[in-house]
Amino acid sequence: MNVFNKNTPIKWNNDDIIKYLDEFIKLYKERPIKDNTGGMKFPHMFGLFFLLKVLKPDFVVESGIYKGQSTWLIEKTLPKVKILSIDIDMSNLIYKSNKAKYSTVDFSKQDFKKLPKNTLAFFDDHQNALERVLQCRKFGIKNLIYEDNYVDGTG
Repeated sequence: MNVFNKNTPIKWNNDDIIKYLDEFIKLYKERPIKDNTGGMKFPHMFGLFFLLKVLKPDFVVESGIYKGQSTWLIEKTLPKVKILSIDIDMSNLIYKSNKAKYSTVDFSKQDFKKLPKNTLAFFDDHQNALERVLQCRKFGIKNLIYEDNYVDGTG
């Protein structure tokens, strides 16, 4: 599997993925939200966990937080990372991090003038992906992850 940035492909193989699996399973058992219906579950959480480990961002912008499970995962995976968690509707929030900053202002309207170069945008906000790519380009964000749990055949 390859993830490509503007200049260099980032490569990993199955051995690299398996190397992190035991660590993730242990962490997953500690998750604060046991029933995350409508949100991320084991496979998608592991994907995010692995990419966080590989990319090691300095700052994560999380757009779409629902109950807060992904905020928890980001915080536990990279304890020193700075996090901005965005959702226009915080009414479903169960887990609230003491480390993350929270905003109800849409990603597109954030003030991202001084972002670290190694910023990651994580989208689980069910918005137009192309629009989000263009917004990231405008903000200078080069690492993007999309995660939407659509029912098969509808996303």
